[in-house]
Amino acid sequence: MFAVDFKNEDEVQDYLKRLGTEFSYQCYKEKSGDGCLRLGDFFSGIKKDFEQASVAYTKSCEDYGQPRGCAKIAAQYLYGKGVDKNVPKAMKYFTKSCDGGSVEGCYGMASVLVSDKLNPSKKKEALKAVSYFQKSCDQGHGESCFRISAMYLQGLGDIPKDLSKSREYAEKSCELNNMYGCANLGRMFAIGDGVEKNEELAEKYRKKAKNLHKEATEAMRQLKFGEK
Repeated sequence: MFAVDFKNEDEVQDYLKRLGTEFSYQCYKEKSGDGCLRLGDFFSGIKKDFEQASVAYTKSCEDYGQPRGCAKIAAQYLYGKGVDKNVPKAMKYFTKSCDGGSVEGCYGMASVLVSDKLNPSKKKEALKAVSYFQKSCDQGHGESCFRISAMYLQGLGDIPKDLSKSREYAEKSCELNNMYGCANLGRMFAIGDGVEKNEELAEKYRKKAKNLHKEATEAMRQLKFGEK
């Protein structure tokens, strides 16, 4: 959008100012749900102004039906960032987001439903949680597939312990490069938990889990402004 030398502080500040102006124009003048989402991300991620972010995310969701905007404002209500903490409102927005096809919305709703802290009735709503995790798993969200695997591994409420299903979802999550799914598969094959013991497969999945962890650690290290 703009050419900028990220090693020059003045250029960076000017760039950020123009970026904010551009996103504001997209949101308020062009009436773009994506523009409001970008504006919310700008306020949240760069300016750290969570109140302004909540305004933009709400507009993105309520005025223009942007599913990811709904997920973003849901998260702010869930954690009380820029708005008063309100779990029922968070669940409302996560549901709206999921209904709109957002992976973040489906995963967020499921995560609330299985949280000890946020949902004392989690054992009664385990099946409902799995249905939301399933929606995001089906869209290629590896963490959601892993969470289903973990629920079947131990059993929860109306979800019976089912090692075959646990392995199935662990395999899917590992295929989607979720390190925890790979690690879980490695453990299952190492001790013969629900599968025939197989040290070769155990080592294969442990190795993949370690490589994914290494990649994730390196990616986090590089998450500094302007670092390549």
